[in-house]
Amino acid sequence: MNIFINLPTWLGDAVMASAAIYAIKEKYPKAKFTFYGSFVSVGLYKHFKNSKVLVENKKQRFSQILKARAMLGEFDLAFSFRSAFSSKIILKLIKTKKRFCFNKEILKEEHQVLKYLNFIEKSLDFKANSNDLKLPIKAKTTRKILGINAGAHFGSAKRWETDYFAEVAKAFSSTHQILIFGVESEREICEEIYNMLLNEGIKVKNLCGKTSIFTLCKNISMLDLLITNDSGPMHIGAAYGVKTVAIFGSTRFNQTSPWQENAKIAHLDLACMPCMQKKCPLEHHKCMKDLKPKIVINLAKTFF
Repeated sequence: MNIFINLPTWLGDAVMASAAIYAIKEKYPKAKFTFYGSFVSVGLYKHFKNSKVLVENKKQRFSQILKARAMLGEFDLAFSFRSAFSSKIILKLIKTKKRFCFNKEILKEEHQVLKYLNFIEKSLDFKANSNDLKLPIKAKTTRKILGINAGAHFGSAKRWETDYFAEVAKAFSSTHQILIFGVESEREICEEIYNMLLNEGIKVKNLCGKTSIFTLCKNISMLDLLITNDSGPMHIGAAYGVKTVAIFGSTRFNQTSPWQENAKIAHLDLACMPCMQKKCPLEHHKCMKDLKPKIVINLAKTFF
Protein backbone atom coordinates (compact mmCIF):
# COMPACT_ATOMS: atom_id res chain seq x y z
CA MET A 1 0.00 0.00 0.00
CA ASN A 2 1.44 3.34 -1.12
CA ILE A 3 -0.18 6.40 0.49
CA PHE A 4 0.14 10.13 -0.30
CA ILE A 5 -0.74 12.70 2.38
CA ASN A 6 -1.05 16.44 1.76
CA LEU A 7 -0.52 17.84 5.26
CA PRO A 8 -2.13 20.95 6.76
CA THR A 9 -0.04 24.09 6.22
CA TRP A 10 0.19 25.28 9.83
CA LEU A 11 2.30 23.53 12.46
CA GLY A 12 -0.55 23.30 14.97
CA ASP A 13 -2.95 21.83 12.42
CA ALA A 14 -0.31 19.29 11.36
CA VAL A 15 -0.03 18.18 15.01
CA MET A 16 -3.82 17.96 15.36
CA ALA A 17 -3.92 15.80 12.22
CA SER A 18 -1.60 13.26 13.86
CA ALA A 19 -4.43 11.22 15.41
CA ALA A 20 -5.94 10.80 11.94
CA ILE A 21 -2.57 10.02 10.33
CA TYR A 22 -1.86 7.31 12.90
CA ALA A 23 -5.36 5.97 12.25
CA ILE A 24 -4.33 5.44 8.61
CA LYS A 25 -1.21 3.70 9.92
CA GLU A 26 -3.42 1.50 12.11
CA LYS A 27 -5.55 0.53 9.11
CA TYR A 28 -2.51 -0.09 6.87
CA PRO A 29 0.43 -0.93 9.19
CA LYS A 30 2.79 -1.94 6.37
CA ALA A 31 2.03 1.01 4.10
CA LYS A 32 4.63 3.39 2.68
CA PHE A 33 3.83 7.09 3.14
CA THR A 34 4.73 10.24 1.23
CA PHE A 35 4.11 13.46 3.16
CA TYR A 36 3.72 16.66 1.15
CA GLY A 37 3.29 20.12 2.63
CA SER A 38 4.92 23.19 4.14
CA PHE A 39 8.43 23.09 5.59
CA VAL A 40 7.12 23.05 9.17
CA SER A 41 4.41 20.45 8.63
CA VAL A 42 6.62 17.91 6.87
CA GLY A 43 9.27 18.55 9.54
CA LEU A 44 6.98 16.85 12.03
CA TYR A 45 6.81 13.66 9.97
CA LYS A 46 10.38 13.23 8.71
CA HIS A 47 10.87 10.38 11.18
CA PHE A 48 7.56 8.64 10.48
CA LYS A 49 8.22 4.95 9.78
CA ASN A 50 8.36 3.90 6.10
CA SER A 51 7.97 7.43 4.81
CA LYS A 52 9.53 10.18 2.72
CA VAL A 53 8.73 13.88 2.58
CA LEU A 54 8.40 16.51 -0.13
CA VAL A 55 8.38 20.19 0.83
CA GLU A 56 5.81 22.19 -1.10
CA ASN A 57 7.03 24.99 -3.34
CA LYS A 58 4.05 27.34 -3.07
CA LYS A 59 4.92 29.41 -6.13
CA GLN A 60 5.40 26.36 -8.35
CA ARG A 61 3.36 23.69 -6.55
CA PHE A 62 1.61 22.33 -9.64
CA SER A 63 4.71 22.12 -11.83
CA GLN A 64 6.55 20.68 -8.83
CA ILE A 65 4.06 17.81 -8.55
CA LEU A 66 4.10 17.19 -12.29
CA LYS A 67 7.90 16.97 -12.26
CA ALA A 68 7.81 14.68 -9.22
CA ARG A 69 5.24 12.25 -10.65
CA ALA A 70 7.87 9.83 -11.97
CA MET A 71 9.73 9.86 -8.66
CA LEU A 72 6.56 9.49 -6.59
CA GLY A 73 5.05 6.71 -8.70
CA GLU A 74 1.45 5.61 -8.35
CA PHE A 75 -0.41 5.71 -5.04
CA ASP A 76 -3.15 3.42 -3.83
CA LEU A 77 -4.64 6.18 -1.67
CA ALA A 78 -4.22 9.95 -1.50
CA PHE A 79 -5.51 12.21 1.27
CA SER A 80 -5.48 15.97 1.59
CA PHE A 81 -5.96 17.47 5.05
CA ARG A 82 -6.43 20.82 3.35
CA SER A 83 -9.69 21.94 1.78
CA ALA A 84 -8.27 24.71 -0.45
CA PHE A 85 -8.92 24.48 -4.20
CA SER A 86 -5.17 24.19 -4.82
CA SER A 87 -5.10 21.04 -2.66
CA LYS A 88 -7.81 19.44 -4.80
CA ILE A 89 -5.74 20.16 -7.90
CA ILE A 90 -2.70 18.55 -6.25
CA LEU A 91 -4.71 15.37 -5.67
CA LYS A 92 -5.84 15.43 -9.30
CA LEU A 93 -2.29 15.77 -10.59
CA ILE A 94 -0.75 12.85 -8.74
CA LYS A 95 -1.28 9.25 -9.87
CA THR A 96 -3.62 7.56 -7.42
CA LYS A 97 -6.37 4.97 -7.44
CA LYS A 98 -8.48 6.75 -4.81
CA ARG A 99 -8.37 10.30 -3.49
CA PHE A 100 -10.04 11.96 -0.50
CA CYS A 101 -10.10 15.69 0.34
CA PHE A 102 -10.93 17.18 3.74
CA ASN A 103 -14.08 19.33 3.95
CA LYS A 104 -13.72 21.92 6.71
CA GLU A 105 -17.48 22.56 6.72
CA ILE A 106 -18.24 19.05 8.03
CA LEU A 107 -18.64 18.91 11.85
CA LYS A 108 -18.01 22.66 11.84
CA GLU A 109 -18.29 23.13 15.62
CA GLU A 110 -16.28 20.01 16.53
CA HIS A 111 -12.70 20.07 17.75
CA GLN A 112 -10.19 20.10 14.90
CA VAL A 113 -8.66 16.79 16.02
CA LEU A 114 -12.04 15.08 15.69
CA LYS A 115 -12.75 16.77 12.35
CA TYR A 116 -9.58 15.29 10.90
CA LEU A 117 -10.15 11.89 12.46
CA ASN A 118 -13.74 11.75 11.26
CA PHE A 119 -12.51 12.58 7.74
CA ILE A 120 -10.22 9.53 7.75
CA GLU A 121 -12.69 7.19 9.44
CA LYS A 122 -15.38 8.02 6.89
CA SER A 123 -12.97 7.81 3.97
CA LEU A 124 -11.70 4.37 5.02
CA ASP A 125 -14.95 3.13 6.57
CA PHE A 126 -13.40 2.04 9.84
CA LYS A 127 -13.20 3.10 13.50
CA ALA A 128 -9.81 4.04 14.94
CA ASN A 129 -8.80 2.66 18.33
CA SER A 130 -7.49 6.01 19.56
CA ASN A 131 -7.95 9.74 19.07
CA ASP A 132 -4.75 10.65 20.92
CA LEU A 133 -2.17 12.95 19.35
CA LYS A 134 1.11 11.26 18.54
CA LEU A 135 4.34 12.46 16.94
CA PRO A 136 7.15 10.32 15.47
CA ILE A 137 9.71 12.14 17.63
CA LYS A 138 10.42 10.48 20.98
CA ALA A 139 9.98 12.50 24.15
CA LYS A 140 12.79 13.44 26.50
CA THR A 141 12.63 12.98 30.28
CA THR A 142 10.52 15.66 31.96
CA ARG A 143 12.46 18.16 34.06
CA LYS A 144 11.60 21.20 36.17
CA ILE A 145 11.52 23.53 33.19
CA LEU A 146 8.97 26.22 32.34
CA GLY A 147 8.56 26.92 28.65
CA ILE A 148 7.36 30.32 27.44
CA ASN A 149 5.85 30.51 23.96
CA ALA A 150 4.88 34.14 23.41
CA GLY A 151 4.50 34.11 19.64
CA ALA A 152 1.62 33.17 17.37
CA HIS A 153 2.35 33.18 13.65
CA PHE A 154 -1.29 33.79 12.68
CA GLY A 155 -1.27 37.37 13.98
CA SER A 156 -0.97 39.80 16.89
CA ALA A 157 -4.59 39.23 18.03
CA LYS A 158 -3.53 35.84 19.44
CA ARG A 159 -0.57 37.21 21.40
CA TRP A 160 -0.61 37.85 25.13
CA GLU A 161 1.40 40.80 26.49
CA THR A 162 5.17 40.25 26.76
CA ASP A 163 5.39 41.71 30.28
CA TYR A 164 2.59 39.34 31.36
CA PHE A 165 4.65 36.35 30.19
CA ALA A 166 7.65 37.72 32.08
CA GLU A 167 5.58 38.08 35.24
CA VAL A 168 4.44 34.44 35.04
CA ALA A 169 8.01 33.27 34.46
CA LYS A 170 9.15 35.31 37.48
CA ALA A 171 6.50 33.62 39.65
CA PHE A 172 7.96 30.18 38.86
CA SER A 173 11.65 31.12 38.64
CA SER A 174 12.48 29.73 42.11
CA THR A 175 11.26 26.24 41.17
CA HIS A 176 11.79 26.05 37.40
CA GLN A 177 14.40 26.76 34.78
CA ILE A 178 13.04 29.10 32.09
CA LEU A 179 13.12 28.46 28.33
CA ILE A 180 11.75 30.86 25.72
CA PHE A 181 10.61 29.49 22.35
CA GLY A 182 9.91 31.34 19.12
CA VAL A 183 10.64 31.56 15.41
CA GLU A 184 12.92 34.17 13.85
CA SER A 185 10.03 36.56 13.10
CA GLU A 186 9.21 36.59 16.83
CA ARG A 187 12.73 37.52 17.91
CA GLU A 188 11.75 41.00 19.17
CA ILE A 189 8.98 39.57 21.37
CA CYS A 190 11.25 36.87 22.79
CA GLU A 191 14.12 39.26 23.45
CA GLU A 192 11.78 41.62 25.33
CA ILE A 193 10.81 38.82 27.73
CA TYR A 194 14.41 37.62 27.96
CA ASN A 195 15.69 41.09 28.90
CA MET A 196 12.88 41.67 31.41
CA LEU A 197 13.85 38.48 33.23
CA LEU A 198 17.59 39.17 33.07
CA ASN A 199 16.98 42.60 34.60
CA GLU A 200 15.26 40.81 37.50
CA GLY A 201 18.32 38.60 37.98
CA ILE A 202 16.49 35.52 36.67
CA LYS A 203 18.41 32.92 34.67
CA VAL A 204 16.71 32.27 31.34
CA LYS A 205 17.60 30.67 28.02
CA ASN A 206 16.27 32.17 24.80
CA LEU A 207 15.89 29.54 22.04
CA CYS A 208 14.13 31.88 19.61
CA GLY A 209 15.19 31.05 16.04
CA LYS A 210 17.58 28.36 17.28
CA THR A 211 15.49 25.21 16.96
CA SER A 212 14.47 22.95 14.10
CA ILE A 213 11.04 21.31 14.22
CA PHE A 214 12.78 18.18 15.54
CA THR A 215 14.62 19.98 18.37
CA LEU A 216 11.56 22.11 19.16
CA CYS A 217 9.57 18.92 19.77
CA LYS A 218 12.40 17.45 21.85
CA ASN A 219 12.66 20.58 24.00
CA ILE A 220 8.92 20.93 24.52
CA SER A 221 8.62 17.23 25.40
CA MET A 222 10.91 17.67 28.42
CA LEU A 223 8.98 20.61 29.91
CA ASP A 224 7.23 20.38 33.25
CA LEU A 225 5.04 23.39 32.42
CA LEU A 226 4.21 25.36 29.26
CA ILE A 227 2.67 28.84 29.14
CA THR A 228 1.59 29.54 25.59
CA ASN A 229 -0.59 31.41 23.16
CA ASP A 230 -2.84 29.45 20.79
CA SER A 231 -0.10 28.24 18.44
CA GLY A 232 1.80 25.29 17.01
CA PRO A 233 4.05 24.74 20.07
CA MET A 234 0.89 24.58 22.22
CA HIS A 235 -0.28 21.57 20.19
CA ILE A 236 3.17 19.96 20.37
CA GLY A 237 2.92 20.26 24.15
CA ALA A 238 -0.47 18.56 23.99
CA ALA A 239 0.98 15.66 21.99
CA TYR A 240 3.48 15.05 24.81
CA GLY A 241 1.00 15.62 27.65
CA VAL A 242 2.92 18.62 29.02
CA LYS A 243 1.16 20.56 31.78
CA THR A 244 -0.07 23.61 29.88
CA VAL A 245 -1.83 26.90 30.43
CA ALA A 246 -3.09 27.99 27.00
CA ILE A 247 -4.05 31.64 26.54
CA PHE A 248 -6.98 32.31 24.21
CA GLY A 249 -8.50 35.55 23.02
CA SER A 250 -9.42 35.93 19.37
CA THR A 251 -9.80 32.23 18.51
CA ARG A 252 -12.29 29.46 19.35
CA PHE A 253 -10.80 27.45 22.19
CA ASN A 254 -13.55 24.81 21.88
CA GLN A 255 -12.13 23.87 18.45
CA THR A 256 -8.38 24.40 18.81
CA SER A 257 -7.68 23.94 22.53
CA PRO A 258 -4.86 21.59 23.59
CA TRP A 259 -6.13 18.03 22.92
CA GLN A 260 -5.13 16.56 26.27
CA GLU A 261 -6.30 16.39 29.88
CA ASN A 262 -3.22 18.12 31.29
CA ALA A 263 -4.20 21.61 30.10
CA LYS A 264 -5.98 24.68 31.46
CA ILE A 265 -7.53 27.37 29.26
CA ALA A 266 -7.07 31.02 30.25
CA HIS A 267 -9.66 33.27 28.61
CA LEU A 268 -12.15 36.03 29.23
CA ASP A 269 -15.78 36.18 28.07
CA LEU A 270 -15.99 39.45 26.17
CA ALA A 271 -18.80 40.18 23.70
CA CYS A 272 -16.26 40.61 20.88
CA MET A 273 -14.75 37.14 21.40
CA PRO A 274 -13.88 35.23 19.33
CA CYS A 275 -13.33 37.64 16.44
CA MET A 276 -11.06 35.22 14.51
CA GLN A 277 -9.08 38.17 13.16
CA LYS A 278 -5.30 38.52 12.80
CA LYS A 279 -5.36 41.96 14.43
CA CYS A 280 -7.86 43.33 16.94
CA PRO A 281 -10.56 44.96 14.76
CA LEU A 282 -11.59 47.24 17.67
CA GLU A 283 -7.95 48.23 18.28
CA HIS A 284 -8.14 47.73 22.08
CA HIS A 285 -7.02 44.08 22.35
CA LYS A 286 -8.91 43.74 25.65
CA CYS A 287 -9.22 39.96 25.30
CA MET A 288 -5.48 39.83 26.04
CA LYS A 289 -4.76 43.04 27.95
CA ASP A 290 -7.54 42.43 30.49
CA LEU A 291 -6.42 38.81 30.98
CA LYS A 292 -4.01 39.56 33.83
CA PRO A 293 -0.96 37.44 34.77
CA LYS A 294 -2.48 36.46 38.13
CA ILE A 295 -5.19 34.49 36.30
CA VAL A 296 -2.59 32.45 34.44
CA ILE A 297 -0.36 32.03 37.52
CA ASN A 298 -3.29 30.70 39.57
CA LEU A 299 -4.24 28.25 36.82
CA ALA A 300 -0.65 27.02 36.57
CA LYS A 301 -0.43 26.54 40.34
CA THR A 302 -3.36 24.10 40.24
CA PHE A 303 -0.96 21.58 38.66
CA PHE A 304 1.28 21.56 41.73
